[in-house]
Amino acid sequence: MKHISDVAVWLVPFLAAVAIAAGTVAIRHRREAARNAQRVRVLEKQLRVLEEETLHLVQHRLQAMADAQWRGPRTGVPGPLHDSLAGTDFANAHDSVLEMFSHACESAEQASQSLLLAVARKLQGLANGQQLKINEMTERHDDSAFLEDLMQLDHTNAQILRRAVGMAVVCRAWPGRQHNATSLHDIVRGAIGRILDYKRVHIVRIGDTRAVTGRVVEPLVMTIAELLENATRSSHPRTPVQVHVQLTHSGLAFVIEDAGVGLNAAEQEKATRLLNDDSLGIAKLGDPPRFGLAACGALARRYGFTVSVDTASAFGGVRAVVNLPRTLLTDPVEPPASPAVATAAPRAEADSTEAAPVRGDGEAARPSATTAHGLPKRTRRTAAPSAQNTAERSAAPDAAPRTPSQAAAVIGAFQRAGKAAADRLGPSTEGTPEP
Repeated sequence: MKHISDVAVWLVPFLAAVAIAAGTVAIRHRREAARNAQRVRVLEKQLRVLEEETLHLVQHRLQAMADAQWRGPRTGVPGPLHDSLAGTDFANAHDSVLEMFSHACESAEQASQSLLLAVARKLQGLANGQQLKINEMTERHDDSAFLEDLMQLDHTNAQILRRAVGMAVVCRAWPGRQHNATSLHDIVRGAIGRILDYKRVHIVRIGDTRAVTGRVVEPLVMTIAELLENATRSSHPRTPVQVHVQLTHSGLAFVIEDAGVGLNAAEQEKATRLLNDDSLGIAKLGDPPRFGLAACGALARRYGFTVSVDTASAFGGVRAVVNLPRTLLTDPVEPPASPAVATAAPRAEADSTEAAPVRGDGEAARPSATTAHGLPKRTRRTAAPSAQNTAERSAAPDAAPRTPSQAAAVIGAFQRAGKAAADRLGPSTEGTPEP
């Protein structure tokens, strides 16, 4: 019994020590488990933050960067979603991704523009070369039906040139044509001659006798031509498109109205952006790209006039307005003595009415002699060619183009050439000539 008692005396403290040690270990493990659980929660939170930041990069920051290719890598692009990441390696890695993406976008845009500009310049060269050939053919042939076909070739060629130049302008190139000061009437006539459905355009009123300064003539003709093309394409083929000049406080305005379906809110917003947003790249012009309004906006910004498009047409369609400040206007110009070889609607008539008188509004007077088809009767030249014609024949494919005044004279003469010829070109809806 005593032996047992002695064992118990020694065993009880030992067991107590073991129990204390076990309790201490359990408490330590519990605390460690709690710390580990806290670490897990922190790591899970950090992982969620990184995942959210990565999604924010892909869904928002990169998309904003793509939308702002030409505004700079930080303009309009949101920052990190979580400010706590600022300055960390993770945030710096995301910034590097944005920089590389921006560089890739700019490189792709520049490559697209370079390729498109090269194509546009090639088209211009080919069209100008074809123009010289058409000029030569009109000099050699007298057959009225053949000349009428040449007129249509010339008109089509003028549209190819307009589209090629429009593509080049959107690619930040210059129109490349220079003219003398030109009357408002000839500006409008020259623009009409560069569109497909030119017979639907009615000139309602151009009472101002001032002229447009030479440096703005080509950009203005291109702009009005693009707006007229849009008006004819977006309205019924049997409805007219009206043009008039309105005096304004700061200068004057060319107003173009059609009787089409108008623009809804989204189309209005898109048109406004195309006209006013200089940051748009080729990829933002649609598929396929639509260069017309973008070219109008680019020319307006470069040369100091403004262009707007809205749904305020009196005929329920679209109204386009080109506002020209008085600083781009000059004194009236004297009309040319005779129409030169010109553009747009059928140039063959210009050659055949070379000696015809010209009215004060810049249009060629109707020749007295006509063919059985209603076209002006051609008289073959016997005199030596003038220096201008010699230069045209010897020039490169991008020789000096015809002027809007010349285009206006030929358009007026062609539209009066006779109903028989006009019927073969399609139903005419030509409006009342300007008084």
